[in-house]
Amino acid sequence: MSPVSKAAVLLLCCVPLTLHGQTTAKQAVHPATCSLSPADAALARNALESYNKGDLEQAKPQLIKLAQTYPCQTELQAAAGMALADSGDNAGALPFLEHAHTQNRNDAAIAFNLGVAVMKSGNTKRAEEIFSNLVKRAPAKPDYHLALAEVQMQREEFAAAAASFEKANAALRAVNAPVSLDMRIDWATALLKNGQPAKAKDLLADPEPLKSAPAQEILAESEEKAGNYTEAVKHFQLAAQLDPSESMIFGFGNEMLQHWSFGSAIDIFKYGVSKYPSSELLQMGLGIAYFGNHSYDLAAQPFQSVLQRSPQNATAAELLGRSCEVASSASVAGCDTLQAFADAHPENAMASLYAASSILHQATDTRDTARAESLLQHSLKADPRLADAWYELGVLQHSRNQWDESAASLEHAVELRPAFPEAHYRLSRAYARLGKGDKAQAEIALQQKYAQQTKDENNRRMQEVITFLTAKN
Repeated sequence: MSPVSKAAVLLLCCVPLTLHGQTTAKQAVHPATCSLSPADAALARNALESYNKGDLEQAKPQLIKLAQTYPCQTELQAAAGMALADSGDNAGALPFLEHAHTQNRNDAAIAFNLGVAVMKSGNTKRAEEIFSNLVKRAPAKPDYHLALAEVQMQREEFAAAAASFEKANAALRAVNAPVSLDMRIDWATALLKNGQPAKAKDLLADPEPLKSAPAQEILAESEEKAGNYTEAVKHFQLAAQLDPSESMIFGFGNEMLQHWSFGSAIDIFKYGVSKYPSSELLQMGLGIAYFGNHSYDLAAQPFQSVLQRSPQNATAAELLGRSCEVASSASVAGCDTLQAFADAHPENAMASLYAASSILHQATDTRDTARAESLLQHSLKADPRLADAWYELGVLQHSRNQWDESAASLEHAVELRPAFPEAHYRLSRAYARLGKGDKAQAEIALQQKYAQQTKDENNRRMQEVITFLTAKN
């Protein structure tokens, strides 16, 4: 759920504009007259009537012209501002609304509409000040509390937002007005983000949320925060069934990834990709699910698909590289895409490393070792402290019986990453070939010492890619 209150947004855009009050306050923008000519008074009535009927195209140019001609007319200033705001031009609306508010600070409707425009323009601090003042002036108005809650959600002031929603609820109950499900969902979101999952769950405990995908998503997140993972999965599944949108399917699949239920995640993301084949997020999810399930050959294909659509996507390139690095097949479809990415991004050390690694995983009689070595050199030029690149270079030199060179490269690798069992093992073999038996034995001991840490490191890397996917959402 977004931290922006959807219920409040719907409410604000539907509040009827109450424009009233005229003033003769002095104004320096135009020379002036504060009295409308009979002809302009008729035009103003027609323009306001058109606006109230929703004929924005007819009303807006007339209201703007009249407001510019009669700067002392508060009603016209406010109406022109609202017409511009309704058309999406908040920047154009603000000067008119500001001027109207300056002329009549006691007009709550003008202040409210100014607050909405200010909030939409991105100045949430000032919007919060405007709505806070309105709440103090009229604490029984639920609209004001909801507007304040929305801006507090935007500012990630979740405790304050939850309190504002509670006051809006009380104001609505006081006049026997219904509390919409949208408002309860937003209120529950504030509570959830404020670390109160039990209260969020209680808000959505009646039967109505059973038919709402957003409500089910909040219930799922509430159960998850409370540690009730089985219940969380049920709610995520129901949310995806009620609304099989890209985001909902992703949420369900991502929940499976969080608990390393990779088989279930594969099924969910496969369905999502079949429904939304151009979704890079779902493709990434599918690739990560395959990767977590140790189906590395299959993992490469979704990552390749993303990289083909977005050639600048460094994360997709890295995940493709990780898949190709550990794939069982000598030639996995999609791994050749890495080389093109590495050529286009020589500054990306990991891309060059993975491209080289994919070549070195090919059959001995077909792999282009010169190309692989060139890519490794590019990788080390971009990042001389990349232990994996030194390791791969050492292994390549090992295959050529270049024992001195291999030992030197592998020494760099273990110096940069002492807990590197594969590098210690390869280095022990290089030392043995060079007649350095004592050093070879010492490296074998280090290889055995760090073997368990490698398993832990692989688990950490798996968690990294899952965390990446969650962050993207």
